[in-house]
Amino acid sequence: MSSSETFGIFVVLLAALSFLNSRFFKLPPTIGILIGGLLLAGGVAALDWLGVPLADQFQATVTSLPFGSLVFDWLLGFLLFASAIQINVKLLFEERLSVVAVTLLTTLTTLLTLGTGLFYLLQWVGLPVPWAAALLFGAIVAPTDPVAALPLLRAARVPEKVESLIAGESLFNDGVGVVAFTVLVALLPPVTQDVTVWSTLLLFGREMLGGLALGAALGWVAFAFIRRTALDENTRLVIALALVVGGNALAQRLEVSAPVTAVMGGLTLVALLQLVRRKIRQGGTLAQWEAEHHDRLDTIHDHLATFWNFVDYLLNAALFTLMAFEILSLDLGWPLLALLPAVIALALGARALGVWLPITLLKRHETFPPYTRRLMVWSGLRGGVTLALAFNVPDGELRNMLLVLSYGVVVFSLLVQGLTIPALARRATAAAQTG
Repeated sequence: MSSSETFGIFVVLLAALSFLNSRFFKLPPTIGILIGGLLLAGGVAALDWLGVPLADQFQATVTSLPFGSLVFDWLLGFLLFASAIQINVKLLFEERLSVVAVTLLTTLTTLLTLGTGLFYLLQWVGLPVPWAAALLFGAIVAPTDPVAALPLLRAARVPEKVESLIAGESLFNDGVGVVAFTVLVALLPPVTQDVTVWSTLLLFGREMLGGLALGAALGWVAFAFIRRTALDENTRLVIALALVVGGNALAQRLEVSAPVTAVMGGLTLVALLQLVRRKIRQGGTLAQWEAEHHDRLDTIHDHLATFWNFVDYLLNAALFTLMAFEILSLDLGWPLLALLPAVIALALGARALGVWLPITLLKRHETFPPYTRRLMVWSGLRGGVTLALAFNVPDGELRNMLLVLSYGVVVFSLLVQGLTIPALARRATAAAQTG
């Protein structure tokens, strides 16, 4: 089967899954696509078992693609930029200190707790792995996905403070998790160079700070061009695409974090667009050209957010579906499947500890609405970023193990946590209104 035929069949199947979910199942998009991808991959596997040649050819072609490098080097930047472009930067800025504290403490605490727990759990069951490998799993699972949880929280009208904390933490912990993943992959055996604490900190700082600086610069440049094309929506979208694709290539060239560059580029662009919108609504002083086209300037962010919301939906749909096919090609094995409940419980416990620590410290100086900790723990869904990182684990037995365990955590978080978030969010909203 040719690559064009495979691609055509794949896109048609994605459209069919999206239609069925929208028309009949009416589940949140990410959850519906996850279930659809599992059913689709299972159906293709069943047809292959029955001896249907087309099913075997389709599955073989899909699983032979270089998803690891494709997802990590390119797809991840699109996913993170799409999330950043839809964030309300004003709310994020108002809670900036809380967001930074929660992001750093929660991500690092979750990573270390989960990695340490997995290290000893695997030793106990006779499947020992190096420390770096166990911590790598922590870096894969620590990042959370705001795309699936935020629509559910907004529908329940949770307090804005909680929403901004969850959105900001989810967005920035993706960047921290990706940089930690990059550092830990370099520490996996066989290590080809001397690794010290200082060299590790330098690598982390270069990846993180370099990505932040580059993303801020590119976001400002993109804004400078976009504000001069207020009447041409297509050009604005191409400029935004150039920011992601060109920024990704430049970040790789400069050896800084491309995902962090994408996040910061999106946030900088949104912040500047929202600043212009606020000045227009307040009747501030603008250049004559801007004043003539203020209606278009006022809706630029809305149009960009709509476009990138579609991109985010499409890429997540492709990623979840492709991951389902990838899982079919892995050696699942009963030992790994038997470990999944313990690993899921460990992931929840690590997340709970990671949220409890910063919120407890911040409560000495700030007031949080009821259910804040519970909402942050339970809405910490794992999704596209976790799968993208898991895809990029180096080939070998370790990759098989981490892919299976990561996918199990993703499925549980989306199906169990995702479907029960609305009930918890409604209770939190009611408590905030009566409090």
